[in-house]
Amino acid sequence: MLSYRHAFHAGNFADVLKHLVLANTLQYATRKAAPVFYLDTHAGAGLYRLNAEAAQKTGEAAAGIRKLDFGTLLAAAPEAARLALQTYQDAINPFLQCGQYPGSPILAAAMLRRQDHLQLYELHSTDYRLLLANTKTDKRIKCEQEDGFQSISVLLPPVQKRAVILIDPSYELKEDYSRAIKVFAAIYQRMPTAQALLWYPVVQRANINWMIEKLLHTEIRDLWQVELGIQADTDGFAMTASGLLLLNPPWTLPTQLRESLPLLQQQLAPATGHWLVENLVPEK
Repeated sequence: MLSYRHAFHAGNFADVLKHLVLANTLQYATRKAAPVFYLDTHAGAGLYRLNAEAAQKTGEAAAGIRKLDFGTLLAAAPEAARLALQTYQDAINPFLQCGQYPGSPILAAAMLRRQDHLQLYELHSTDYRLLLANTKTDKRIKCEQEDGFQSISVLLPPVQKRAVILIDPSYELKEDYSRAIKVFAAIYQRMPTAQALLWYPVVQRANINWMIEKLLHTEIRDLWQVELGIQADTDGFAMTASGLLLLNPPWTLPTQLRESLPLLQQQLAPATGHWLVENLVPEK
C-alpha cells in the first residue's frame, strides 16, 4: 500500500505553483459557456486542515502559502501577474479563512460551474473516504478508488469536448515517472486539444531531464515547462523545486507566470530560489 498522504504537505511551495497554474487555467476555460470536463488522476483527500497534526508536523504550509503576503504581491505586480495572483487568492481565500487549504479537486469544484463535470481518482483508502466525504453533496463530481493513470484510455475524449486534466502522482514509485509520461503523451494522441498539467517534484534533476527528453520525441505540440524552486538542485533526497509540464496552456498563462513567479520566489526564497517558464515545443 502506498504511504503518501498530502495532508503532510498541503499548502507547501509546490502547491502554490500548482494551484496558481490550475486556477488560471480553469479561469480561462470557464470564459466560454460550453461545459468543461475536469479529470484529476491523483486527487488526494481534497481538503486539508492547516492546524491538523499532519500539517503541523512538517510545517510546510508555514514555508508556503502562509508565508505569502498577497497585499504586497498584488501591489508590486504588473497587470498580468496581478490578475493571475488575484485569481489564485480568490480561489483559496474562502478556505484559508476557515483554517483550511483546498486540494486540486476542491479548488476545481469551487471554480467550475453547474454545467461542468469533475472525475476524481484516488487509490489510498483513507484519503478516498475523505474525498468522498468532502465531495458527496456535489452532483457534478464522480469519485473512483482506482488507478488514475488508467483513466485516460477510458475517458478521453469526453462528451463535453473540452478538458482540463491534472496528473499529480506522488512519485513514490520510480515507475511513476515513466507512467506519467506515457499518460501525458496518450492525452495528446486521444485529445490533442486537451489542456493538461503534469506536476513533478525536483528531487533528482536527472529524472526530470529524462521525462522531458522522452516527451520531446513524441508528436506533442504546444508543450511548456514551468518551475518554482526554493533551493538549487542537490544530490540529496529533499524536494528543492517543483514544476509542471503543460499541454495547450491558455495563451495568457506564460506572460502571467513570467511576471508572477519572480514575485513569489522573492517572498518564498529570496536568496536561494529560482523560477522557469519555457516553451519546449511550439504550437505549430
